[in-house]
Amino acid sequence: MAKIGRNKPCPCGSGKKYKHCCLNQDQARSETLKRAAPRYLGPGPPGFFFAEDELDQLSNRVVDLIDEGRLDEAAAACEELKARYPEVIDWIQRTAMLHEARGEVREAIEYYERTLEYMDANPDDFEQLSREPSRAAIERLRRAL
Repeated sequence: MAKIGRNKPCPCGSGKKYKHCCLNQDQARSETLKRAAPRYLGPGPPGFFFAEDELDQLSNRVVDLIDEGRLDEAAAACEELKARYPEVIDWIQRTAMLHEARGEVREAIEYYERTLEYMDANPDDFEQLSREPSRAAIERLRRAL
C-alpha cells in the first residue's frame, strides 16, 4: 500500500489535506493493530501462518453467538464491533446475519445490500467471488418475502 503524503488530499474525499483530516485516526488505528497480539492458529500454506487478531476474535464471536442462538449477546457484540471498528465491513456483515437469524428479512436484506455497497466502494480489497454469499442471501431472503 502506498504511503499518503501529509500534505496530499485526504483519500476519504473530504477535500482537506490528509494531515488535517484522517492522519491522526489512521495513526491511532495503526498503533492499535501493532498492540493487538495476534493469536496463532497454526500453519497455513507454505510461507504463511494463520493468526486471529482482536477484530477477528470479536467478529467470529458474533458468528458463534448467532450459531448458538444467543441473539441478544450477538447484538451486543455487533454493537461493540461497530463501535470499535466502524471502518471495516465486519459489523455490517454480522448485522445482516443477526437480522436474518432473528427472522427480520427486510433488515437482513438491507444490511446484505450495504455489505455489497461497501465491497463495491472498496474494489481493491475484495475479490468478485467474495460478493457471492451476500448476493445469495439476498436472493434467498427475497424469496421468503
